[in-house]
Amino acid sequence: MQNLDPKLPEFIDKILGVICLEKGLSKNTNTAYKKDISLVFEWFENKNINFLFANEKNFRELFSFLQRKNYKPSSLSRKLSSLKQFYDVLKAEGYIKINPLNNLESFKKNKNLPKSLSEEHLTLLLSEAKNNLKKVEQNNPLKKMRFLRILTILEILYSTGLRVSELVSLPLSDFIRIKDLLQIKGKGGVYRYVAFNKESKKMIEMWLLHRSSIEKFINNKYIFPSNNGTGHITRQSIYKELLELSKSINMNSAHVTPHKIRHSFATHMLNRGADLRSLQKLLGHADISTTEIYTKVQSKRLSGLVNDIHPLNRINLKK
Repeated sequence: MQNLDPKLPEFIDKILGVICLEKGLSKNTNTAYKKDISLVFEWFENKNINFLFANEKNFRELFSFLQRKNYKPSSLSRKLSSLKQFYDVLKAEGYIKINPLNNLESFKKNKNLPKSLSEEHLTLLLSEAKNNLKKVEQNNPLKKMRFLRILTILEILYSTGLRVSELVSLPLSDFIRIKDLLQIKGKGGVYRYVAFNKESKKMIEMWLLHRSSIEKFINNKYIFPSNNGTGHITRQSIYKELLELSKSINMNSAHVTPHKIRHSFATHMLNRGADLRSLQKLLGHADISTTEIYTKVQSKRLSGLVNDIHPLNRINLKK
């Protein structure tokens, strides 16, 4: 085995650098991994355990400790995953002979059914956004920009199922000759196609025309620039504008978020006959089991329909 006598933070960065190259981790994932591993190594240090000689028993004690601290199963699973990959690299680089985490199993996640908006609620939101745009005076281009932008964003989110993090970073160059399909770089650096419907294409064309008339946006490379023209609109700005939109029609604002609109896209597509594999590709899920959770939503809806409208439910049978 190699001798190890570097500064620990630098060593962690070195090993994570190898994982990033091999796995194509995003910056956010890399940061989460580093936080997880640093926390674990701090725990080992307090126990006077050299992490290079930590064994399976040590790791089981560690995760028992974290469970007592009420860490969620999803958080524990991520920590286990990041540690397994970290120790795989240590083994490959000759620092250790075996990975002590090989026999540890992932923690069961409580798969909560995703909450989505009804088709009626989405229609109300879109109608309100369109009404706001119609009311804007022609001599107020900045106010028109704000209303047109959130309407276009809402149309794109609902017609494509994009993650809000994917939407804010969309480059203007991809929309010069807009077609039905657009290739985007999604989670984990994986490319996929998303599809636009006629209404979202129409709104994008309107937005591009108005965007080109605003001087501070001319040299901006993103389709949705920030208000000051530097960089792209933030996720927080989109959350805030959707919140204002929902409040204006007395809708529960807690239900109106970009992620719930993504869930709505998936649920409504399945309800209208989309197949699971196609939906998996559109959503950018690496594993179809992630997409399958929407079938539970659909099953629940079908059960509700039978209970609500079946004729036998309106007949009181006498014994």
